[in-house]
This record gives sequence, C-alpha cells and structure tokens, in this order.
Amino acid sequence: MKRRGELKHKWIFVLLSSLLAAGCAAERPVEQINIVELEFPTELAVSRRSQWGWVPITKGIDEHSVKRITIHHGGVDFPDDRNVVEYLLALQSWGRSDKGWIDIPYHFMIDRQGHIYETRPINFPGDTNTAYDPAGHALIAVMGNYENQTLSQVQLDALIAMTAFLTGEFGVPLERIRGHKDYADTTCPGADIYRYLLDGTIHMGVTVILEQARP
Repeated sequence: MKRRGELKHKWIFVLLSSLLAAGCAAERPVEQINIVELEFPTELAVSRRSQWGWVPITKGIDEHSVKRITIHHGGVDFPDDRNVVEYLLALQSWGRSDKGWIDIPYHFMIDRQGHIYETRPINFPGDTNTAYDPAGHALIAVMGNYENQTLSQVQLDALIAMTAFLTGEFGVPLERIRGHKDYADTTCPGADIYRYLLDGTIHMGVTVILEQARP
C-alpha cells in the first residue's frame, strides 16, 4: 500500500509539472519585432505597407544603419497591365518560402506607372541573389527588366524623388547613390536605368530636390 501511494503521488507531481510547463509556454511573450516607420512628405505619395496588404514579418534579423542608396530592377519583364499587389504578395511569399528571407528583398519598389510602394522595413538590411552585402544599403527597385524595357519619365521622377527623400533622411552622400552592378557581377538595374546614374541625371535631380527643401 505504501508503494502504491508513492507512485500515485509521483504521477500527480509529473502531471502538475507538465501543466505548469505548458502554461508557462503559452504565456511566453511573442518576439517583439522592431519596425521603423518613416514619415513621408505628402508630395511623395508612397503606398504604405498597411495600404497595399503587406503580410507582417514573423521574425527579425540584425538591424542596420542606412549609409548608401542602391538602385535595382526586378530583372523580369513587367507588363503595364499586371496586377501590382498580386506581384508584391507573390514576391513576398517566394522570398520567405523559397529563399528564407524575412520579406521582399527591397525597401521600396516602383511600378510601371511610377507609383512607389513601401516594402521591407528600412531598419532591416535587404537581400540579394548576388555576392554583395546589402547591410547599410537602402534598396530601391523598379519593377521590370530595363535591359529590355524603357524607363518612363514618371518612373524616373519617382525614382529621383524617393532617392532624394532617403538621401535627406539618412544623410547619404551623393557619391553613395549607385546601382546594384557597382557592387556585384550583374547587369542590374538594367542599361536603361543605369544610364541615368552614369550621366548624372539622378544625382542632379536629387540635388535640386534637396536644395528646394531647404528653409
């Protein structure tokens, strides 16, 4: 009888311990992910993540400080009538499931009509399929393949405006506004975008916007 009593008390102890452990696990706080929210000027007309249906990230990575602005393109032809939100959500899903990234690889994306979309939170470095470290880089990508497609004036204007905002926000020197191909063996951001870096159009446009914004 004494042995049976000892076993009974032992099983009660194990059961209570399991219930207590389960309760503690259920109450364990969810990881707090820091997301820096930028304040954009009205004239920039950025589509915020909350406006286009961005799926929140579920894990964070080491944060970074923006010291450069790097321009990319999507690298695949983008028809003018393609559904942009569907594309963004598909890119986000692919990046997370196939690549193991936390989100869309770029911080901002510009569509064929020159609309700007806020994508990856700016405080997390982007991702790339090439051999360069994007930590410290704010990544802007234009949807499309600009080895084949032509950048429109509205896209160029949006690209310059977004670059100017980030330049002013983070104090990035003009010489650190570059293209993806300046850091890796790639044609990105495509010849029809890169020519505006080579001839100074983007840098000059950024300078004009920043000078106009000075009090």
